[in-house]
Amino acid sequence: MKILMLCELYIKSLEYQENLLVKYYRKHGHEVTVITSTYENVFDYYNNKHDNSVPAKVIYDHGAKIIKLPFKFNYLGKIKKYTSIKKIVEEVQPDLLYVHDIMPNMFEMLDYKKKNPHVKMIMDYHADYSNSANGWLSLNILHKVIRKYFYMDPIRKHISKFYPIVPGSTKFLNEVYKIPHNEMDLLPLGADTDLVAEIKNEKIREEIRNKLGINNDEIIIFTGGKFTPAKKTDLLIKAFNEIKDTKLHLLIVGDADQHNQEYKKELLALSNNNPNIHYIGWLNNRGVYEHLSASDLAVFPASQSIVWQQAIASGLPLIVGDVGEQSVQYLNEFGAITELKKEDINKEKIKKSIEDIIYRKDELSLRKELALKTSSKYLDWNHLINKTLSHVKISN
Repeated sequence: MKILMLCELYIKSLEYQENLLVKYYRKHGHEVTVITSTYENVFDYYNNKHDNSVPAKVIYDHGAKIIKLPFKFNYLGKIKKYTSIKKIVEEVQPDLLYVHDIMPNMFEMLDYKKKNPHVKMIMDYHADYSNSANGWLSLNILHKVIRKYFYMDPIRKHISKFYPIVPGSTKFLNEVYKIPHNEMDLLPLGADTDLVAEIKNEKIREEIRNKLGINNDEIIIFTGGKFTPAKKTDLLIKAFNEIKDTKLHLLIVGDADQHNQEYKKELLALSNNNPNIHYIGWLNNRGVYEHLSASDLAVFPASQSIVWQQAIASGLPLIVGDVGEQSVQYLNEFGAITELKKEDINKEKIKKSIEDIIYRKDELSLRKELALKTSSKYLDWNHLINKTLSHVKISN
């Protein structure tokens, strides 16, 4: 099958949904072309720092062709349109058109679809009330008028299926864009389960622990991501300090960008040179999985990210905080996750949640088994890709 994906960001070193789709589509024999931006730094993307003088180029990842294009226009990072993709679409001759969120260039894909009725178009969707529509203008003008009236409404009937990535996105699509529930199917972000198995076979766990001076009978708590107040990592450090267990370690993967250096200083001050708190810094995708493999439990007080799924896939039970619209109960069929409601995200509740898992007989080992069971059912892209392909007849 020939698949053409349209997205805003594709950086080879990341493990975003687009990257995993490419890897597993290619693994299962599909041709993949991706049209994306010229961004090479994820912080530039989130801070809308784009150099439009960077020329278009083509790279390859897992054998997929990644076409990086400059923007024709970029309105405050909210509405972005590439230079024309019409020729690319016609050259690829795709069977499946995969759009990541609402993008103006999808209408050039639609023109091709109208000429080729067998072609299917799908869209995944990442926005919810926790990360979008936080003000009146954003909700009522950007979403309900610009994105809905000018972009979503004209193309909606041509979309075979919408794939919100979390239940909050399902709610957002339904309430803001009036997409019926029967036109949507939840598509969890998933994780690189093949890489998890590879790292386990290579016995990286022992290597990481030896490097950090941590014995095999000691327990490692993993946390990570970009250092921002929204993640509430300070609460975890405070809770960790109060447990006072010399056989308990806290692994912190990530760093602060230029806008959050003061928060980083706060975290370092709270750590107070505690030898059992290990700051690892930024890691590439494989490095994150390697350090997850060395860990026993993952704690993320707030602000959902792909690392939550990576941790479950690595066999780690989770303690996470739901600050609103970020519940992970859709992944908690087997009970691998302790979820703290917004009012319970505090030092005391985090401390108790950790102790309930690591100090109750056999609880940690049981939760690890349940995490792997969760991963197998909900996070394995070897199976998740089939959701996105279910509407398409494979061309000869």
